[in-house]
Amino acid sequence: MPKGLDIAVAGAGPAGLAVALSLHRDGHRVAIFERFETARPIGSGLILQPTGQAVLAELGLWEAIKALGQPLDRLAGTDAKSGRTVLDMRYAALKGLGRGLGVHRAALFDVLHEAVVSNGIPLSTGTEVTGLDDGGYLVLDGRREGPFDLVVDALGANSPLRPLLRDPGRTRPLEFGAIWGTVPWIDQGFDATALTQRYEGASVMIGVLPIGRQAAEGPALASFFWSIKWRDHQALLDGGFGAWRERVLSLWPETARHLEALNEFGA
Repeated sequence: MPKGLDIAVAGAGPAGLAVALSLHRDGHRVAIFERFETARPIGSGLILQPTGQAVLAELGLWEAIKALGQPLDRLAGTDAKSGRTVLDMRYAALKGLGRGLGVHRAALFDVLHEAVVSNGIPLSTGTEVTGLDDGGYLVLDGRREGPFDLVVDALGANSPLRPLLRDPGRTRPLEFGAIWGTVPWIDQGFDATALTQRYEGASVMIGVLPIGRQAAEGPALASFFWSIKWRDHQALLDGGFGAWRERVLSLWPETARHLEALNEFGA
């Protein structure tokens, strides 16, 4: 790629921020456009896999996120009724190629966002990208910005820029989503180096993921989630939080202290 290109990055999620930092470091003039009034993360926790860790190391940000995250050695899951092991995946099988890192999405976002700001990369918020014209201009809420030599689409699967691709492919909504919450980490009965899950057949999956700290001096946290089909989401809400909580406890009583931090379904 030639040096010194004018590049727009649409979307200020982790992918958009990371690619903007990489392109800026390579000598390009980069501008980021984000539709939210305040750039912010969405979600609770995630597992940063060795490939993602390598990207952050290349950007010089690995030590910062490592200090906040929780190293993971395995992913473990058992049947809620029988106790039978259903999932036991260990990073040791990678033969020294790495471990997982449980992180709060806000911690990952903050590390990337602070790097973007400190590098002086322009970030325009409250600006929704709606299209791209033939002259390389982004269409933003009816106005044009540019021109740009390259536009990076980091807006996700439902991006308005997708139809402009030579081969946009076909997108299919995922059948399953999850309700989730950030809760205090509870040591009792839980492994701090594992994503732990409970299942009831193929219809229920509950998980507790240790995600380290959102801030350096903050408390240890976990991401608590319940996997659910999109078509069943409204019925879950209609049934009420109390009924759902009792269902969780009937399948995994040890999560009672986690659930104390949750008292209603959020937006």
